[in-house]
Amino acid sequence: MQNKVILIAVVFFVLSVFIFFVMNKSEDKNELEDFTSISSSELEVMLEDKDFVFIDVHTPEQRHVPGTDYFISYNDTDSIVSVVENKNTKVVLYCRSGSMSKIAAQKLADMGYTNVYELTGGLHDWNSEGRETLPEGSVPVL
Repeated sequence: MQNKVILIAVVFFVLSVFIFFVMNKSEDKNELEDFTSISSSELEVMLEDKDFVFIDVHTPEQRHVPGTDYFISYNDTDSIVSVVENKNTKVVLYCRSGSMSKIAAQKLADMGYTNVYELTGGLHDWNSEGRETLPEGSVPVL
């Protein structure tokens, strides 16, 4: 009987430690992503009453979503401060597939920007439903 109690205590302890580490991993991930991911449908609605700075961060330059304000390479995110000085300004970023915009969004969040969004799936997702795009060179480059 005593062996069963010890076994149950050990199993409980191991499960508790496992749950603790899993919960901490989830919290760490949330701490790393201090931005909001949006879908193309959500972006389309947001563009109707545009109240944000809209930046294409894909490298190299590509076609652009209509309403894009700037093309700023994701690896030059520091230069975004020249066009978005107020760190509470809403900023929406996109790239071709979403990977570069996630990097740039996290960098902005790390720099203290509090209202950062990135387009999940990037231009690929935007184009997936036949939405319009603008040609390369049609937005200011920084």
